[in-house]
Amino acid sequence: MKTKRFLYPCSFLLAGVLLYGCGDDTDPEADFDEGQEQDGPVELAIVKGEHGPMFDDISFEIISPAPDEVVKGDSITVHVKLQSNEFVLRAPTQGEGANNLAYSKDGQHIHLIIDNEPYMAKYDTTFSIGGLTPGAHTLRAFPSRSWHESIKKPGSFVAHTFYVGQKNGEPALKADQPLLTYSRPKGEYVGQDAGEIMLDFYISSCVLAPDAYKVITSIDEKVIDTLRDWTPYKIQGLEEGEHTIRLQLIDPNGNPVVNGDFNDTERTITVKKKADTQKEAQKKEEDDLEKDLYDAGRHSSGL
Repeated sequence: MKTKRFLYPCSFLLAGVLLYGCGDDTDPEADFDEGQEQDGPVELAIVKGEHGPMFDDISFEIISPAPDEVVKGDSITVHVKLQSNEFVLRAPTQGEGANNLAYSKDGQHIHLIIDNEPYMAKYDTTFSIGGLTPGAHTLRAFPSRSWHESIKKPGSFVAHTFYVGQKNGEPALKADQPLLTYSRPKGEYVGQDAGEIMLDFYISSCVLAPDAYKVITSIDEKVIDTLRDWTPYKIQGLEEGEHTIRLQLIDPNGNPVVNGDFNDTERTITVKKKADTQKEAQKKEEDDLEKDLYDAGRHSSGL
């Protein structure tokens, strides 16, 4: 993979925590790591990562709202059903904490996306989402490992249109056509967790390859790389401040692929290289204690 790199001179004390949203922009469920000191220039680059543990038999289905269902009222209840002898919600994914990526202490979960908003992390099979406007809405969902990496296997992705109030408005999504679903990054990254930031997305109804579909990745309006493999990636060397991450699906001829507004998605994230070390150290101590107690409980319960 050919990678374009941009140099940013910096010397930061990398310390703190990942304040990243699973459904919100601040994630109280994320784990926190102490930082390490690094000196000298840091290259901005996108590097290819490795898939996490695979799940051989996974079946993922959303019971409600069903495709084209009209949901009455101002709010909806989405019922999620996982049929798998391997993937269990709230279970820790093997290897969590060993890949330099922040992970949810609540374990494996579902990434749920309504329309083209940032995903929400869901840890239970039934939950409610309110405040949806009348008309057509798009629902997309897929299982995620503890560190928010999507499960990239057939049968593990759902995408369809439903309606609130009455069936009006044109569906924005054509699920049988090539589709790019942006997952990460989003939110705020602090300290050591700003050193490597996972870039992850879901591809459906097409294949990524050098002679097939590809994903153009831009950071702050600069094209950094063209991704030819469907795998998790890591963004390295982002300097402090706000950054825009844009993912765009193109066809084998290099043309943008239109499917609603889903195949060209941009998110803004915040990177903070330094934190209030005294405050964050105290918070980390409290979080570590809470995590130890939580882990003891979830492992003893068979999760």
